[in-house]
Amino acid sequence: MLKIKELIIAEKPSVARDLVNVLGRFNNRDGYLESSDYVVTWAVGHLVTLAEPEDYDEKYKKWLMETLPVIPESFKLKRPNTTAKQLKVIRDLIKRQDITSLVNACDSGREGELIFRYIYHITGCRKPFKRLWLSETTPEAVKKAFAALIPGEKMDRLAYAAEARSRADWLIGINSTRAFTVKHNNLLSVGRVQTPTLALIVNREREISNFISEPYWELYATFLITDGEMYQGKWFKEDNERFKSQEAAAEIANKVEGKNAVVILLEEKDESEPPHMLFNLNDLQKEANRKYGMTASRTLEVAQDLYEKKKLLTYPRTDSRHITTELAGTLKKRLQALTSISDYAPFAASAKDAGTPGKRYVDNGKVSDHTALLPTEIRPELSNLSPEERNIYDLVARRFMAIFFPAAQYKKTRVITEADGETFITSGRVELIAGWKALYAAVQDNEKTEADQNGDQAEIRLPAITRGERVNTSSTEIMEKKTKPPKRYTEASLLAAMEGAGRFLNNDELKEAMKGHGLGTPATRAATIERLLHVGYIERKSKSLLPTVKGISLIDLVPEEIKSPEMTGRWEKNLSDIEDGKENPKEFMAGIIGLTRQIVDLAKSQNPSEQAGAGLSREREEIGKCPKCGRPVVENQKGYGCTGYKEGCSFVIWKEIAKKKISANQARTLLKNGRTGVIKGFKSREKQQKFDAALVLSEDYKVVFDFGNRG
Repeated sequence: MLKIKELIIAEKPSVARDLVNVLGRFNNRDGYLESSDYVVTWAVGHLVTLAEPEDYDEKYKKWLMETLPVIPESFKLKRPNTTAKQLKVIRDLIKRQDITSLVNACDSGREGELIFRYIYHITGCRKPFKRLWLSETTPEAVKKAFAALIPGEKMDRLAYAAEARSRADWLIGINSTRAFTVKHNNLLSVGRVQTPTLALIVNREREISNFISEPYWELYATFLITDGEMYQGKWFKEDNERFKSQEAAAEIANKVEGKNAVVILLEEKDESEPPHMLFNLNDLQKEANRKYGMTASRTLEVAQDLYEKKKLLTYPRTDSRHITTELAGTLKKRLQALTSISDYAPFAASAKDAGTPGKRYVDNGKVSDHTALLPTEIRPELSNLSPEERNIYDLVARRFMAIFFPAAQYKKTRVITEADGETFITSGRVELIAGWKALYAAVQDNEKTEADQNGDQAEIRLPAITRGERVNTSSTEIMEKKTKPPKRYTEASLLAAMEGAGRFLNNDELKEAMKGHGLGTPATRAATIERLLHVGYIERKSKSLLPTVKGISLIDLVPEEIKSPEMTGRWEKNLSDIEDGKENPKEFMAGIIGLTRQIVDLAKSQNPSEQAGAGLSREREEIGKCPKCGRPVVENQKGYGCTGYKEGCSFVIWKEIAKKKISANQARTLLKNGRTGVIKGFKSREKQQKFDAALVLSEDYKVVFDFGNRG
C-alpha cells in the first residue's frame, strides 16, 4: 500500500533544515529531504518570475516608443535558467503519486506567499495545500505552527495582493523605464517606490543648496537671588526669541542690566514618559543607524540571521509595534532566557514580577501579519555572536524588558522673569524617578526623546524661587547665531520619511488614508535605499545620503505622477485593502493599466532633453550573467549589479569587500566560475588584520570568503 506524504516547500535551504530538525529523521536527496511522513524541499528566493516583454512577442525585444505600453492580456510566468534545476526537482516531487498535499512554508508575508503561488501555478499543481505561518523559528514555535496549519484558501487574499503588487510593479517599471530611456536616449530606471524616495533626497538637497543663512542674535540675562544663587533666562516677546540686529539686542541688554526684576510666573508640573513602543523593523533600522551607524539593509540582514540561524529573535520583517494576548502568555519564558545574561539579569527578574503589560503594548487589533520584534525563549550565548549581532539583540532585548517598567518621572519648571518691562524665560526638566530608563544607564544611552535631542528639555536644576520674588539682573550676554538649512537625510531619517510619506501630501483626505501606508513596506525599504545606491542615483557620505548628478537629472525628467509619494501611497493602501477583502484586485489592476498608459503618454509628449546627456550614464558593458535571475550584470558606481533590480533582483558584487578593491575582471571570473582565485590583502572588520581568501557565490547568491584554497 502506498504511504501518503506531504510536500513542504520552504523559501530557502536553511529554513528547510530548521524544519527537518524538528520534524524527525530525514534522508538527504538531490534538492530535497525525505522522511516516512514528509518530503521537504525549497525555493532559492524567486524560482519563478513574471515573463519578460519579449516572451509575449518578439517585437518587444527592441525598445521602441511605438510598441509602448506593453500590457499583456494575461500575465505569463517563466523560470530563470539559473533556477531550472531546483524547479524541476519541485515539479517532479509534486507529480509523485504518494504526495497528496503540500505545505507552503515560505516566509510568512506577502513575498513568501508570492514565491509559493508562482511555483504552484507554473507547475500546474492542483493538489490541496496548507500554510505554515511562523513568526519565530525556535523548535517550540515550529511544532506549534505545524499543529495549527492554515487552509491554503484562507491566504488567497494575501496571494491576490502579492500577485497584484508583482504585476503592477512590472507594468509601471518596464513601461516607465523603456519610455523615458527611449525618449531621452539614456538608461533611466524608474520605480514606483525608488523614484519618489529619490525625489525626497533630491528635494532636500535643493532646499539645502537654495538656503541662505541669515544671522540673528539672542539675549540671555543672569538673575541673582538674595541668597547668592543664580539662574539664567532667555529674552522673548510674544512668540519671538530672536533679534534681527546686534544693536537691537544690545539696546535691551543695556536697558535691563543691573536692574531689579521680578518673577511674574512660576509653573511646576509633573511629567511622565512611558517606555517606548516595541520595535517594528523600521524603528529597529532607524535606531541601529542612529546609534551604531548601521545601514538599513545591514540591520535587516543581521536581524534575519538572528531570527533564522540563531533563533534569538522573532520574525523581523514586521510593521507591528504590538503583541497579541496569546503571545503575551509566553513573555515570562522570554524574560527567563534573558536572566542568563549578567547585564540583563536584574532587569529581567524585576520584569518577571511586574505582570503582563497593558493595552499600550498588548492589542490584537493593532497586530498585522506579525507581532512586534521580541527576543525568543532561547538563552543567548553572547560570546557566539558578532559585535553587530550583539548590538541588534541588545536593542531588542532592552526595548522588550523596558515595557515592564514604570514610566520615567520628571518635574518640569517654567519661570518668566520681568526686568524693566522685558521678559525672560527659563525652563528645565529634572528627573525624579528613572523608571524604565534605568535599563539604559549602564550602556550610556539615555534614550533621548526628540525634545531632549533638540535641547528643549535639558536637565536644569533651578534654585528655590517663588512667584513674586524680587531678583537682580546681574549680567547679560548676547549670542550671535545663524539660521541653519535642513539636515541631509541619514538612513534613519529617510526611513522615517518613507514611513510617514503621507505628510508630504496636500490632500487631507489622502493624507489621512495614507496613515500606516508609506513608501514601500518595512521589508522593502532597505532594499530600495540600496538600489538607489547601486544604480548611482545617490551616494553615502559618512551617515548622510546625497543625490548624484544622475539622480538629480532623473527627477528633473520624470513627471510628478511618478516622483510624488501619492501614487505609491495609494498603492500600498490598495494592496492592504485587497488583503483585508475591501478591494477587488481586478479593479486595482484596471487602475494600474490606466496609470501605465498615462505615464507612457506623458513620456511621449516630452521633448528629448539635452540635460539628460550630461547627467545620466549610458548603459554599460555587460560583465556576466546574474546567477540569481539570469539578467546581465553591469558595472555601476558602487559595484557590479544585476540589471534586473527594478524587477526585485538584489544581486550585487560590491567593488570594495573587506577594504579590498574588486576589479571588473575578478567580478567577471566570479560570475563565470562561481569563484575567484585567491585574492590577497583583505582586512578583518574588527582587528583590521590582513588575510587572503577566494571569493565564492553561496547557495543564496551572496559573495562569501573561502579560506580552503590559498593556492
